Amino acid sequence: MLLVAFDLEGPLTPTDHAYELMALLPQGRELFERISRYDDLLTLSGREGYQAGDTLKLIIPFLLVHGINDEEVTKISRATPLTPGAEDCVAQIRDRGWSVGIITTGYQPHALSVGDRLGIAQEMIVATSVQFDLWDSLVTDDAEAFILAYQEKILRVPLEDDETLQKVMDEFFWSHLVNYPMGIVLETVVVGGRKKVESVTQMADRYGVDLTRCAFVGDSITDSEVLRYLKVSGGLSLVFNGNEYALASGQVGVAGDDLTAILAVLDAFDRGGPDSARHFVNAPPPDARHFYQWLTDENWREALPVHRKFRSQLRGRAARLG
Repeated sequence: MLLVAFDLEGPLTPTDHAYELMALLPQGRELFERISRYDDLLTLSGREGYQAGDTLKLIIPFLLVHGINDEEVTKISRATPLTPGAEDCVAQIRDRGWSVGIITTGYQPHALSVGDRLGIAQEMIVATSVQFDLWDSLVTDDAEAFILAYQEKILRVPLEDDETLQKVMDEFFWSHLVNYPMGIVLETVVVGGRKKVESVTQMADRYGVDLTRCAFVGDSITDSEVLRYLKVSGGLSLVFNGNEYALASGQVGVAGDDLTAILAVLDAFDRGGPDSARHFVNAPPPDARHFYQWLTDENWREALPVHRKFRSQLRGRAARLG
């Protein structure tokens, strides 16, 4: 039996749920893009105690002061489209007798909603737990005024100005917000980089699956650690329409307009592990509509243009996020 775990946003859904939630705020998309870039900067700098994907806790103060609650989280999720081929891909994985799960940085209500649509059992879904209705009591008048003032300050920073962006964000989160009761949201445990590694290991242990029989399908910086982890553990690290962070960390790159393109790679992995998957990928392409590549430190950049093409085609504006 194989255990196939998916990142949620990218492989299974083309949209970014948190990005869509932030779109409910004035200039919310622009604000999210800056926080997402800040997340990249902290991750790449190796800030102690920080992990890729902690964006999901950094946006909580802004969501709260604009009245976003549990109902809005679920409402946006129900309107989320699925990646072309996602339903068929998951169904075929189950038909092969394999286990399928979701390990996502995204909020739990969203992950459970999408998982239900795909027929993935709740116990096979790991996501970030949130309590917006409970946290609403933390929105005091002084906290609201402070957050709204900094929101405007952050939005005035050009997205490409990394130095200023990090300075302003550092001030907001780690010098000031921590002094308000709302600062407790920064203790939220996000299923980001390191947590995804823990989660795939725990999921494998729970179902008695060796890591050499585990595959993970990801596409972004939050997946980098688990992709690298499975690669060195003898599993399969599969990147579907990935960005540079994922491609630099994975074993197999699959670029295309339908998620079922990954099934042939999984079948090869099932037959003979990573070596079999590499042989399949390096053979003449079985499907001209999709692009397969065995990724190495020397060649992953060659795959980036075609991954960017399909990533942009399927994900639109969300494709630019780290």
